[in-house]
Amino acid sequence: MNKHRVKAYTLMEITVAMLVSAIVISITYSAYSIVSRSYIAYKTKNDRLAVLERLDELLKRDFSHADSILKTDNGILVMSKGDSISYELDTAFVVRMSTIIDTFKVKTADDITSFENRPITVTSPDKGQNRIDDLDFTLLFENEKIPYHYHKDYSSANLIERNPNAIH
Repeated sequence: MNKHRVKAYTLMEITVAMLVSAIVISITYSAYSIVSRSYIAYKTKNDRLAVLERLDELLKRDFSHADSILKTDNGILVMSKGDSISYELDTAFVVRMSTIIDTFKVKTADDITSFENRPITVTSPDKGQNRIDDLDFTLLFENEKIPYHYHKDYSSANLIERNPNAIH
């Protein structure tokens, strides 16, 4: 009888190889899960920050292009040549109404409007008394309070339009 050996793996070698591959696969899956969760948290936070940045950008632009800014019962009205933009400041959201409506799901607190350092707390039937040049409010973002401040420098022509008797 001729003893002929066939080259093959033993049962023990196959078991060890499968055990090593199972360990490598579990480490890879764990690393993937950690990276995936981190990316999702990072993207979610950046998306929420983008909303804050967009709101800030729009308010800065609207304040700089405005001819006058008036306090309303629920926010402010930004008026420029033939165009008006309304902002509704609520504790759970900010709505910007122009030709399109933008809703920013941000939590606000402590909105303060003033004109020449005098706070305007209630609206008056006389629109000239509702003019503001400062808007302050606080946004609540991830348990942090972020203060926002916007200021409008009126030109002398705008102020004379408000009170035509000022030049006499």
